[in-house]
Amino acid sequence: MWKDPIIDEIHQIREEWAAKFNYDAKALLEDIEQQKRQNYLTDENGNFIRDKKGGLILKPESTSKKSRDDASGVPDSV
Repeated sequence: MWKDPIIDEIHQIREEWAAKFNYDAKALLEDIEQQKRQNYLTDENGNFIRDKKGGLILKPESTSKKSRDDASGVPDSV
């Protein structure tokens, strides 16, 4: 059976990320939530600010940080 190298890489990244949190689903979800709060605009109550279509809005520093990540090819976190 042919193996897709991109899918293999995704599985490897997922495995490393899960192992980092000892395969604890609650800890994984808390990490995702923390990353969202770092990267997207929130109001004074911690609620996400959404655009007209309902999407989340990136913080300005996250946009420039993403540009640096794209240039280097290495993401900040998995």
